Parts: sequence; C-alpha cells; structure tokens
Amino acid sequence: MGPAEQEPGAAVAIVHTRGPEESILLIRRALRAEDPWSGQWSFPGGHRDRQDRDLLDTALRELAEECDVHLTRADLTQALPHAWAGRRVGRFVLVAPFVFAVHEPLAIHLDLKEAVEALWAPVRLLRDPSLHRIQSVPGLPAGRRFPGIDLNGVPLWGFTYRVVCQWIGAETLPEE
Repeated sequence: MGPAEQEPGAAVAIVHTRGPEESILLIRRALRAEDPWSGQWSFPGGHRDRQDRDLLDTALRELAEECDVHLTRADLTQALPHAWAGRRVGRFVLVAPFVFAVHEPLAIHLDLKEAVEALWAPVRLLRDPSLHRIQSVPGLPAGRRFPGIDLNGVPLWGFTYRVVCQWIGAETLPEE
C-alpha cells in the first residue's frame, strides 16, 4: 500500500467553540517514557483500537477517555485531511483530525495518566503572527528548533501546530 493509500492509525478531536470567545481545546500530555509526544500540547486523540468502528469512533473514545468529554457523531462539523505526525523515536503515524462544535467551553476532567493540563486556546491568539517564533523544544537537542507558539511556558509545535495553523488559516513559520 503506497503512502497516498495508507489508512490512518490514529485520530484526534479538535473541539471548537465560538462562544464566548472562539477557542479550541488543547491538552498537555503527561510525561510518560512510552509516549513519543510526552509533555507536549496536543489535541485529545490516539491510536485506533480494534473495538473502534472507524477513526471517528477513535477520536470520540479518546476525547472521552482523556478529558471526560462525551460528544457524538452529530457534533462533527468537519473531517480535515489526514496528516503525518512525527515521533521523537520510531516511525511517523498518519492521523485523521476531526473537528467538533460545542456551544461554549466544556468542563474538562483530565485522566492524569494521559494529560496534566487542558487549555481552551483562543483562536485570536493562535492567529497572532507576533506569537509565532522559531524555538527549541523540550526533549530534543538545543540546536533543533521548530516553529511554534508558547502556551503556558510550553511550546505548541509539530503536528498539532501545523494542523491548527492550517485549519484556522494562520501563517506558519518555516522550520530551520
């Protein structure tokens, strides 16, 4: 199977609200040796399980497990193009991003084994070009720098940064 025909192995939920301020839900992953995205900002999501009917089920299940947010297929507003997510170690994984609409920011109850922080990130901040900068990323050599946005002292970068910027129409900086 060629790269264009490959089925994603993971899915993420982009939970979007327009009120009272347009925002999206991001979580900061818990520090775990087996998690290649450990400590990073991300969307709720993860690998597809055998019991998942499809990747949409994966996104909904992961959102419920990680954040205790229970949405349905009816809350889906958009399926974004599949995107590759890199890893610090190991192979890349193809991810299916799904956008869900909610009326207002929901209460988040994190599974602390999965995530240590949740943030309703205002889209106006994510679109602000003055906040985008090339920076070092925790866990990678200091000489490796990537475009991103600082959120509570931790950079939003990599896959999540690229998907957010593409989806909201923010201009991204080139990688060094």
